[in-house]
Amino acid sequence: MATVALVVTSAGAISYAALQLRHERAYRTVDNLEKQLSYFLSDKFVEARRRLAEARLDGTGLKSWTVDDPPVSAFGVLDFYEHLSLLVKKGHLDVYDVWHTFYEWAQPVYVDMQLLIESEESAYSEHYSDLRRLVRQMDEIQMEKMQTQKGEHWALWTPERIIEHYQYELQAGGRPRRIRRRHQTQVTATRLEDDARGQ
Repeated sequence: MATVALVVTSAGAISYAALQLRHERAYRTVDNLEKQLSYFLSDKFVEARRRLAEARLDGTGLKSWTVDDPPVSAFGVLDFYEHLSLLVKKGHLDVYDVWHTFYEWAQPVYVDMQLLIESEESAYSEHYSDLRRLVRQMDEIQMEKMQTQKGEHWALWTPERIIEHYQYELQAGGRPRRIRRRHQTQVTATRLEDDARGQ
């Protein structure tokens, strides 16, 4: 009987400890998310986002660029998203939380800089490998969400939509906003092409 009681007590203690660890991990991921959001909205990073918007826009639309000569201001913004991706990979952030908080900000920049991030000719493709993984995960969440709502359709981030994003960055001073998700969803061209190939 004493052995049974010891086993039951030990199992209870282990279960309680596991529950405490789950609660602690959940608290830490929320705390980490808030820290990242605070930095995202900080004057320093708002200015980095503004510099990228200024570098990408001209009077008629998006400026052209090449893999060999990308806009330097893109790196500060992409590096932030790569850092988020690493935190997700290491379990310090939850991918759903990152999607909910940053997807509509990260996605147009990702699509605009897709060649820099994904091309084999880019010297930076390996550097942004975690970001590629995170964006695919967030695209999957976005697709699942949109499939549950009637009247939805898939739309790519067109150059016009990317221009709107950068114009917002210039005008809004870093204030958060939400794109009208009930009207359409944006996913990368790569994601749609992969789906079409069955990958």
